[in-house]
Amino acid sequence: MKTKTFRTSASETPYTLHYKIWGEDNPSTLICVHGLTGNSCDFKYVGEYLVPLGCRVVAIDIAGRGMSDYYTNPDDYNFDQYLHDLNLLLKDVGCDAPASCDWLGVSMGGLLGFRMAGIKNSPIRKLILSDVGPEVPQFDLDFISKVIRITPEYNHPSDAIPILKMSTGTPYSRGELDESQWLYLAECALKKSTNGKYIRNFDPNISPKFDTEPLGKDDLWRYWEKTRQPVLALRGALSTLFPVRVAEDMQRRKPNDQFTVITIAGAGHVPSLFRDDQIKFIADWMTSTPWQNS
Repeated sequence: MKTKTFRTSASETPYTLHYKIWGEDNPSTLICVHGLTGNSCDFKYVGEYLVPLGCRVVAIDIAGRGMSDYYTNPDDYNFDQYLHDLNLLLKDVGCDAPASCDWLGVSMGGLLGFRMAGIKNSPIRKLILSDVGPEVPQFDLDFISKVIRITPEYNHPSDAIPILKMSTGTPYSRGELDESQWLYLAECALKKSTNGKYIRNFDPNISPKFDTEPLGKDDLWRYWEKTRQPVLALRGALSTLFPVRVAEDMQRRKPNDQFTVITIAGAGHVPSLFRDDQIKFIADWMTSTPWQNS
């Protein structure tokens, strides 16, 4: 695994975005985009699993998360700016041509995937969505809005594990994990602050924009209805954010039959994608599903 950065600008202020690559010399590329408060570390197990299968896995820290810079203007935390940055990432890794990469979007990363897949000459060849559809129930949006404002502090990442485990069996369960994976999840989610405590690894300024446009400004259904690529949707069995009715509506409104839904038992929003049995769904689908864009 290698880490890389590139420079860009927003509101005329230069800033740096960070991304990770597993299998740098492999022939096919999977772009991985995390959820609202996630980062590129979330895809470690995906990268390690897919590299031996010939896949180059590229995972970005969206601005304000992980090792990427924070925007100086909080208004820049919006979907149009994220897409601007993602297009620069695609150019940086040589995936800006039509049908030049596959895309794995977790929650917010899936919402951005709708926008990217549903345009003319999209760079996306195949689209994988982790527990998200073109609409999200307001109850879940309200819940997330409250959760991202919580500001806990810990002496060590391991101190957060009991809190993370409390989600088990709920609509926000990551699914079953072993102890090393729980610790890794905590380490991904936290960073060391200037006072020596461990705090959440994202800019608190992402919150206001989430309240005003949690799914972006555009109707995502109109992009979905133009999405002709093969699509795999992973749905946590316990999830309320990606209800069955939305998955069924996606099936009905997709312009072709290249849509597969797999429900992951024991998981909610979102499946961790740390476990081999979860990642195998992705690997098997990617290798068995021919690309068509008709």
